Amino acid sequence: MVKTRSASRLAGNDPSIMDLKMVAPAASGDHSDEEDSDSANRAPSCIKGARKRSRKSADDAKPSKKSKQRGRLDLMPTMNLDILFHILSFLHPMDLVNLSRTSRNFRNLLLQRSSAAAWKVARLQVDDLPDCPPDMSEPQYANLVFYPHCHDCDKVVRSILWQFRARYCLKCLFSKSNTVDNCDTLLHVPWKRFRLASYLPSVTSREQGYYKQLFHKKAYDEMLVEHSKTPQDEIAAFFDKKRKHFEEVMEHAKQCEGWSQSVASSRKCELEKLKRDCKDAIIAHITEAGYKPELDFVGISRFEREKALFKPKTLTMQGEYVVEWLEWVFISVLPAWNRMRPNLILRLDAIRVRRLDPQVYGPRRCILKGKYKKYLQKKYLQKTPPSGAVFDLMPHTADVAGFGPFRDLIMSPESTTITEASFCSAFQQLPDLVSSWRAKIDCEFMDLVRFLENHGDSGKQNGSDFVQLATSAFVMRSGNDHRLLTYPEALLWPGFFCSRGRVDWMDDSLRGVKQFGCLPWSASRSHYPITISTFEGAVAVVRASGLDPKTAYRQDMDRLDARFACGKCSSPGRKVIMKWEMAMMHSYRMHRDLQPDEIEWTPIEGDKLANVKTYEHVAKPTLKDDTIVYCALCQHHIGDEKRLLDVQTHLARIHGIPSDKIEHGKHYIANHSSISVAAVVLDSDGKVSKHEDSKVLSYCGNLILLLQRHWL
Repeated sequence: MVKTRSASRLAGNDPSIMDLKMVAPAASGDHSDEEDSDSANRAPSCIKGARKRSRKSADDAKPSKKSKQRGRLDLMPTMNLDILFHILSFLHPMDLVNLSRTSRNFRNLLLQRSSAAAWKVARLQVDDLPDCPPDMSEPQYANLVFYPHCHDCDKVVRSILWQFRARYCLKCLFSKSNTVDNCDTLLHVPWKRFRLASYLPSVTSREQGYYKQLFHKKAYDEMLVEHSKTPQDEIAAFFDKKRKHFEEVMEHAKQCEGWSQSVASSRKCELEKLKRDCKDAIIAHITEAGYKPELDFVGISRFEREKALFKPKTLTMQGEYVVEWLEWVFISVLPAWNRMRPNLILRLDAIRVRRLDPQVYGPRRCILKGKYKKYLQKKYLQKTPPSGAVFDLMPHTADVAGFGPFRDLIMSPESTTITEASFCSAFQQLPDLVSSWRAKIDCEFMDLVRFLENHGDSGKQNGSDFVQLATSAFVMRSGNDHRLLTYPEALLWPGFFCSRGRVDWMDDSLRGVKQFGCLPWSASRSHYPITISTFEGAVAVVRASGLDPKTAYRQDMDRLDARFACGKCSSPGRKVIMKWEMAMMHSYRMHRDLQPDEIEWTPIEGDKLANVKTYEHVAKPTLKDDTIVYCALCQHHIGDEKRLLDVQTHLARIHGIPSDKIEHGKHYIANHSSISVAAVVLDSDGKVSKHEDSKVLSYCGNLILLLQRHWL
């Protein structure tokens, strides 16, 4: 395989060259001090802004001490020629080209015929390079092969037109000053019976969608001049000579093209090997730093596309060439690794977080999810509804995972083995953690409530006592969604734990959201601002029962078990009657545009009340299958609201209650905001019937839409 210039550098120093280093300074000392001093004095004058020297008389001028300058490169042509050419024999042809352009002395020395041997020795160091053609000098050949610039505009050009013995960019190639189109030669060539392409080298290139056969203008003009000077009886010999020269040029061009392809192939192999060595070295450093799992998670190809990390070139260290690839790996990659390490480690840390979530933290969350489900079933699984179950709200698994003891177990180091037994100590602290969590979300909820003028700040001051009042009905608004909810059902509003906007996946607290099916409870995460206000229409219902709205609690209204007739919907011979909770819901849904004093509620007493209760007991209101309900035999927790069909399946599978034995109010509790107003009609003759009103809408569709619209 052909060695490239970068691979042909000498790994060490030649002993003969080391001896010559002692001779070079002595050769430079033959020059006079005046020449050194003159050059030293002239040097500062070319510096911009140099300070002008003040003019002084010859008497005032003090003699200055002139220092000699030794070892200057421009004095090398004055060295002994045998020594100088011995040094030049170690150089690459491109080095000689550059050296001939450094100064006039070097140019005069290297471009004379007597220096051709130095160029030839330098050319022979390049493996498999064809010999210099007889119609070119050695410097011209070196410039053609190794100087990568256009011969017309000096633009960098990698490919060589070996037939033309020149380098041209596309623009200069089609320039009429450099090439001649074959179509143009048909009008000017005096010998039409001869085919010009058989005597002059040509190239075929595409311009503006057309292929053109081009001849080198210099060779074309020379042939025309030479043909015009050739006698008629020597024309045949002239063309034989041109044909022979053409075949020699094409044969040499073919050899050069093969050499060029072999060099390109060798260079490609070198670059690939260099990339592989760089890749192996970086992988070794990443493995040593402890990030091998992250590298396997995303793959090294993720970083191979970045040229800043994998540069296919040798590095230098303290001015020394590192030639052998093994030396490059062990010497030069260390400074490069120190430069790229900070940025690479930051990216690997981010990849580690992404890797640990599905591979380590995800299985631990599954263990917690199953353990918490067993905890709730063991603690609250009963055959009868627990006392006060509605108010003893439990957090969702997403909230439990954020509690300190549980979070520490989930986020423990990867080497730690986590099982169900590992969470036992954390579950012993769960009651206290739940109490703190409830106090926290109650404070966040109360901070959003806008109280009525007659309440003032008493609601926020009294805290939990205020939310137990019968008049504590809250209007929840967020965007286009609005509904009337009571406490603590207001805490189960989906806007607190369902995302309706974009989620920041880089937030560590949200990485397990999909796994839990719920977001941690928050009063400030909703995509739209949340506003909560107390409903003024609830005061009229409590006042109609004869109790004080400021002191009447929900338990007092339930104990009273009264029925109320709506003054707006009733007529003299027909009264629309409902319970107090449904009365508040009816006021919000049907009459919230009216003033509170415009809604009149009348309590039902005596035999009429007994007839209404008897009818409600015999003809229980039926709920639709998509009504949102809660299981009354399980402890409520955030996110456990389900459709009636799902709860019936849950009661049969978990609690063993057949579907035909399930009763509303005993085995499941309906979400008041998701059902139509349950009301009856009392005629003047005391007959009770079900109230049918097309204007009474169900909120079930809105709630289901909200639950299905969010990305969970």
